[in-house]
Amino acid sequence: MKKELTNSFDKVFLTIEFDKANNWVYNDWVGVLPTEKVIQGCQATLDFLRENPCPHMLNDNRKVVGSWSAANDWIAANWMPEALALGLKRFAHIVSPGIFGQASASEMSTRVGTQFEMRLFEDVELAKAWLRLA
Repeated sequence: MKKELTNSFDKVFLTIEFDKANNWVYNDWVGVLPTEKVIQGCQATLDFLRENPCPHMLNDNRKVVGSWSAANDWIAANWMPEALALGLKRFAHIVSPGIFGQASASEMSTRVGTQFEMRLFEDVELAKAWLRLA
């Protein structure tokens, strides 16, 4: 199963897929992400988790440009509690190559605290290996 979200220019900014073989949801984020698109995408990941219950998520930001930290308040207050309620246990986040995206991810990781296991990665294969350890 695969879901794609597009922006006003009809460009895909998020692809969500269930990787049945590995039992995780894979999110592939692309481009500049205004706060409203981050929220829209995060809500879509929750809907996807409802339809495909799974304890692991692989969140790939390698193609993201710029910061999305303005959405971190919403993510902490809304997305995280809902994701936990849906059974999310481990969240592997592959950071974007730019410093602003990395700072956004680091801030999100700090907010997660001990709510669920979240790790930041620069390498997708290391992120996958970490999820497979669970």
